[in-house]
Amino acid sequence: MAKTAKYTLRVGYVGLSIKPYYSVELRQRERAIAGLRQLAQELGFAFFPVADEISSEEDSRRAANYLREQQLDFLLIQNSSCSMGEQLLPLVECAPRLGLWATPDPDYEGEIKIHALVSMSQYASILKRYLRHEEHPYKWFYGHVETPEFQRRFALTVRALTAVKNIERARIGWIGGLSPGFHDMIFDERVLRSRLGVTVEQHELGELVARAQQYEKARVGEMARAIRGAAAAVTVSSNEAFERVTRLYMALKDIARERDYDALAVQCWTKAQEIYNVVPCMAYSWMGSEDGVAVSCEGDVPGAISMYLLNLLSDVHGSSTLLDMTALDAQTGAMLMWHCGVSPRHFANEDGIKWVDHVTLGRKSAENQRYGVAGDVLFAPQKEMSVTYVGDDGSSLLVLRSSIIEHHQKGYDGTRGWFAEFELNKAPIGLMDLLNTLTVRGHEHHFAVGFGDVTNELMEFAAWKKLRLIEKVPYADYLQREGVNV
Repeated sequence: MAKTAKYTLRVGYVGLSIKPYYSVELRQRERAIAGLRQLAQELGFAFFPVADEISSEEDSRRAANYLREQQLDFLLIQNSSCSMGEQLLPLVECAPRLGLWATPDPDYEGEIKIHALVSMSQYASILKRYLRHEEHPYKWFYGHVETPEFQRRFALTVRALTAVKNIERARIGWIGGLSPGFHDMIFDERVLRSRLGVTVEQHELGELVARAQQYEKARVGEMARAIRGAAAAVTVSSNEAFERVTRLYMALKDIARERDYDALAVQCWTKAQEIYNVVPCMAYSWMGSEDGVAVSCEGDVPGAISMYLLNLLSDVHGSSTLLDMTALDAQTGAMLMWHCGVSPRHFANEDGIKWVDHVTLGRKSAENQRYGVAGDVLFAPQKEMSVTYVGDDGSSLLVLRSSIIEHHQKGYDGTRGWFAEFELNKAPIGLMDLLNTLTVRGHEHHFAVGFGDVTNELMEFAAWKKLRLIEKVPYADYLQREGVNV
């Protein structure tokens, strides 16, 4: 289970059978429970098994009484042998999500002893047809508990449902609202909470600044020295700005801890310049690398949720980051993904991170005002990266796999990397098809990026939460419009 997950998945087990078959003699339940107990330790879920023989509808009712009391997130219903439909019905309300599980017979000749596959098939049909009005989501499993095939498929479900449970309880601190003009990031908080369960709490940026100004100078100086010491270079034009952004980092960390926030979305311009004369990029970067807390810039709340989702699924220490789609290199099939200085330092190549003045804000003002402090990072090459975004008020999910490649151009100053070898929804997609898809679909212009390939988990997360995937729109020279010719 990811280190960022606060809530542990609660998994139940029950094994169903009928008397003419050999589940008891072959110790089907004992075998399953022992294996699942071991997996519970390895994968980090809480396990609540029913060890009794369940061979009638009345047995199922008794088991259901126990299982309902455990407040399960997922119930694994094993056909320990051939079972009857009546045995399933009392159990379907014991958890919001179900697993249907069949194991093979011990041999392929002579008398059939288990005959579980037919019952799993029957149970799936009952859920989809007889109980279709109740919409019980389920996933099927086949094989004994110790087999790699079962363990791989089941571990994926544990990771995805752990993310589901934590997203459904997530608390996002929204500080300062959206940056001006970011209309594509506007969301309906009520709809978002209804669909995902996320709670968003708002704060004025002035509240953060007031908190930042209260820290003792000696304490701030000690923290600033630590942040400076982690950089390969510091070229910020103002020591005072470095101190102020350090104060903002301390304030963000404290408010996240005190309010139990799982992620933050903070406006970095224009209010931060107007009321505190800095850009806070360094604070977001340091929160991500040192505290593992996702901080989305420009007040992007769906972006913060997307970053937190990647953090839940990743085994890497430190947070994911938020990037723009910035430039294309058709010759190498690569896309430069960039932002102005917010990515955590664990993204950096061997050159490390540099603390610099912001690359764009203030540069064409009458005073040529330079604002600190931002990061300058070129990402290290990585074979597996995941890119996602929870969009449309929590109704859609982008699922991209990519690599970060070496490139002969460093890319624009800021935090950036060249991404290539894309897969959309597990299928390869070319650079122009990807650009076309995101643009024709009108996808939000931010992208959460994290280490490792967790696209299987994202696909399953989308299925459990009924999120619409962003489907490919192949490039064409003619106009493409959703609902018309797309």
